[in-house]
Amino acid sequence: MAEKKENGLKKRLLSTFKVEAKDLLNVLTSGLVRLEKSPSANVQIEILEAIYRGTHSLKGAARAVNMANIEAICQSLENIFSVWKEEGRVNLSNRVFDALYSSVDIINKIILSTEEGQTAVDENQISRILGELTGIEVIENGAEIQERGKETAVLSQDEAVGRVKSTAQPLAPASDTVRISTGKLGSMLLEVEEMLSAKMISSQNLSSLIDINGMFDLLKTECKKVCIDVPKVKGTGEGKNGRREKVLDIHQGLKVQEFLGWTQTQIKIIEGKMMLLTKSSRQFNKSLDRMVDDLLSDMKDAMLLPFFTILEVFPLLVRNISHEIGKEVELVLKGEWVEIDRRVLEEIKNPLMHIVRNCIDHGIEKPEIRLKNDKKRQGTITIAISYMSGDKVELIVSDDGAGIDIEKVKGTAVKNGLLSQIEADSMNEDEVLSLIFKSGFSTSPIITDVSGRGLGLAIVREMIEKLNGLISVETKINAGAKFRIILPITVATFRGVVVRTAGQTFILPSSNVECVARVKNDEIKTVENRETITLNDKPLSFVWLNSVLRIPPKKEKRDNLLFISILVLNIGESRIAFGVDGILGEEEVMSKRLGRQLQSVRNISGAALLGSGKPVPILNVPDLMRSAVKAEVLPKMPSVEEGIEGLEKKSILVVEDSITSRILLKTILESAGYDVRTAVDGIDAITILKNEDFDLVVSDVEMPRMDGFDLTSKIRSDKKLAELPVVLVTALERREDKERGIDVGADAYIAKSDFVQSNLIEVVRRLI
Repeated sequence: MAEKKENGLKKRLLSTFKVEAKDLLNVLTSGLVRLEKSPSANVQIEILEAIYRGTHSLKGAARAVNMANIEAICQSLENIFSVWKEEGRVNLSNRVFDALYSSVDIINKIILSTEEGQTAVDENQISRILGELTGIEVIENGAEIQERGKETAVLSQDEAVGRVKSTAQPLAPASDTVRISTGKLGSMLLEVEEMLSAKMISSQNLSSLIDINGMFDLLKTECKKVCIDVPKVKGTGEGKNGRREKVLDIHQGLKVQEFLGWTQTQIKIIEGKMMLLTKSSRQFNKSLDRMVDDLLSDMKDAMLLPFFTILEVFPLLVRNISHEIGKEVELVLKGEWVEIDRRVLEEIKNPLMHIVRNCIDHGIEKPEIRLKNDKKRQGTITIAISYMSGDKVELIVSDDGAGIDIEKVKGTAVKNGLLSQIEADSMNEDEVLSLIFKSGFSTSPIITDVSGRGLGLAIVREMIEKLNGLISVETKINAGAKFRIILPITVATFRGVVVRTAGQTFILPSSNVECVARVKNDEIKTVENRETITLNDKPLSFVWLNSVLRIPPKKEKRDNLLFISILVLNIGESRIAFGVDGILGEEEVMSKRLGRQLQSVRNISGAALLGSGKPVPILNVPDLMRSAVKAEVLPKMPSVEEGIEGLEKKSILVVEDSITSRILLKTILESAGYDVRTAVDGIDAITILKNEDFDLVVSDVEMPRMDGFDLTSKIRSDKKLAELPVVLVTALERREDKERGIDVGADAYIAKSDFVQSNLIEVVRRLI
């Protein structure tokens, strides 16, 4: 029992350490990025103090959970920062900062390795980084520092006294904050959101009670009409037209009169109870509305996080990618303290990374080119965030690079078969720019781990639209590009227009509904084989919603209808009128995401609960409009297990001198349905290629007799093989090696350190 308690305590301590370490590593990373930019002297002192304290705290926390490797790395970092603090100087050499960043990366990897299913960090890596830090310590503490020049910033004591206040958002005092896991917080929010159903049902019940009251009023009126004086004579009497008719005797008349009196009494009793119930229900509904709205508002506020929580890693990301490809790039953040639902933040992080990578790789020029164009050698990427009206947030990611070459985009689209030359020539600039969001589009000359697969921006648009957001792009040659993203602040509830088509009910976000209207059936005209209508003197494309959703219409013919209901949907400048069988009204609804098994359902983004408690599908408006104009939709990539059954198998030549790597690559490709042949080096590969036909070559670079670069060059110089795609999979990760891969004509360059099975399959399918 004691051992069990001890293990439980260790587990809780480790969990707490991970949370604390994440915060401290973020402080350390952001501090190093700011420090490397060589800010003013007083700001340098301030940053040094923050990262020194953060490192010291991390060292103590690591000691508490017996993570000796992290403690040792932190001790070395602390020693270096201590010297800089005491001597009022910072060594800004690239070698030193590369070692500091590597230290942070190793610490993060050690922490991640403690999670279940993760592999341990190689001890050689830890020893290497400790050796580098020790070497820096020796130099910083000794007299061996020579000719620092511009790489050393000297801080005077007078400057150190005048520290400035931090520009960061002030943090709340510890007494005003409490840690809670995101899982628990998310679960609580879901439970609160479920209360919206109770609120909606309560409102519906109140409406029903009011209707019943109206029915009782009608019943009372009708009862008064039939409460007549009962005849007090018995026997027969003379009726109309002189006929003899039976009349009620006194006994029967008394019974009828008694019944009618009793009925009126019961109606009054029921009426009184209904009035009390309606009054009580109205008060309860008003109180429930207020409580649910206040509680949901508070929970939404609790779920709001500033964008900085995901952007804090971006400066280091920009530094690493730009250094890797030989560019100089500065990242500028504006409005990073704007808050948004953490669920939106989690989903938007990867799309933002895709866009930033795209800006670095395709937008920002190399320093020598920028200088020739009268620009600063260092490029700038700006992420600006601001609130918009209607509970939305705007993100603008811009760069001051070369801009997007419209003609190059057209040429690439035609080359990749995305459109014909005639279609390309007839497109305006906005239409051409929209092509960069299509699957399979890329202007990169080679596929690398940074870009070139032609999937990045397509996935970006798909993920943003799943959040009910929008993305657009603007560009100007030699002045850069600007990506504009609009996102909802929260994803829980929204106002939607409920429609009925072909007997089924759907809901569309009100933000995408420009207007609703009724038009005469004979106003639908056919122009160039497409149905159109004229609304406010402007022609609009017209489609039936059920046709786009591929739902068979009901038996009754719409041709016989005098009027039809339409909704005009818009995305940016695009507008399409959709015909429906009925518009049921506008409601505030609660959105529910679809399960994983339904994530790829076309035109549907989720489900909503109406006031009656009935679930209905939410239509994905951007997807719906693309379907309406028969635009190409991002295809679902087949999984590795699905293979390519039903198609003629493609053949691949794997060139690899290591038998282990050769078997691994062969197994991966064969499991995806390809025929695979192997060669042990470049000479062997050339011999095989002269005698057999292949659809693609996957080759290592470092091999005896003939390496991968020479092999690729030989293939490109051979008329028969010149168009054969070549993928280089290698341990050589330097920028110079990747550039050489481009020079010799490789189509893709995959680093073994970042090797993922799905990446290789994706690249192969992309090329053949």
